Amino acid sequence: MSTTLVRFIGAVVLCAASILAWPAAAAGYPERPVSIVVPTTPGGTADILARLIGPRLAQRWGQPVVVENKPGAGTLIGSDYVARAKPDGYTLMLTFNELATLPALNPSIRLDVENGLTRVGKIGSLPVLVLTHPSVEAADLQALIERFRASPGQYTYASNGSGSSLQLFTEIFKREARADVMHVPYRGALEASMAAIGGEVDLLVQFASGNVINHVKGGKLKAYAVASPQRLEALPEVPAAAEAGLPGLQLEAWYGLFAPAGLPADLVQKINHDLNDVLAEAQIRERLKGVNLLVQPGTPEQFDTFFRAEHERWGGLIRTLGIKSHE
Repeated sequence: MSTTLVRFIGAVVLCAASILAWPAAAAGYPERPVSIVVPTTPGGTADILARLIGPRLAQRWGQPVVVENKPGAGTLIGSDYVARAKPDGYTLMLTFNELATLPALNPSIRLDVENGLTRVGKIGSLPVLVLTHPSVEAADLQALIERFRASPGQYTYASNGSGSSLQLFTEIFKREARADVMHVPYRGALEASMAAIGGEVDLLVQFASGNVINHVKGGKLKAYAVASPQRLEALPEVPAAAEAGLPGLQLEAWYGLFAPAGLPADLVQKINHDLNDVLAEAQIRERLKGVNLLVQPGTPEQFDTFFRAEHERWGGLIRTLGIKSHE
């Protein structure tokens, strides 16, 4: 047997051995209960997702998956807790787009959201709608923008607090529309929606959740556009932003699974694989469709690239506008 052939066979054997050994560290995972930390109070979308996905992961893993709510400081308390946890796969976090804004809103925090946490996988996103009270006299989005431009500073918009997602979404809308609308913060997204329904404010840029869609269908809110590339299946009559004349208005409230930095690559891949399998289940997809979540599974690498872009995008906007945290 030639030396070249021997070397070739040896290389093949080593390669095969490395492939077989690659998942060895993750093969027995998990051996005890796993915690999914949600950095908000119970009842929100992140909490609903964790309590929907957790039991399906538990079935696959043969171990309990416990949801722990650790709210406070605009998701900072729960996020910091997870970043300080041991990177062994037993402490995970299901959170949303506010994580990307934490450093810009709180320059003094020690949490490094880019390097202190591992991106495991994106779950999906809620589209964002441009809304008003039905009494606002504007036939379409361009007419609404013209009203705002004609009376700068005379119209108002609602948010769920200074530095919150709804404020940032609306500031992006204002920038794209080149319109000046005054900010009125409320204590939560529900309160902001009720303010628009009650006619207390003129504009609401809000998540397209099931409740909000029902308010639109029931005539309590008027939708001018969805800030996505395509129209919503639930509201087919509402144009996408580009159709309505604002192609630069692309917004989403995204949700994803994170872990402490340093989680071994094989564990990251295993958890991501199992998460994506859960998201592919027909029953899960139907439940997520019920809350209007667009399922967007992918690789850890794709989620990492996405998150870093979000961090840069929103951080730049916050610093430019001088927005402060609402906590």
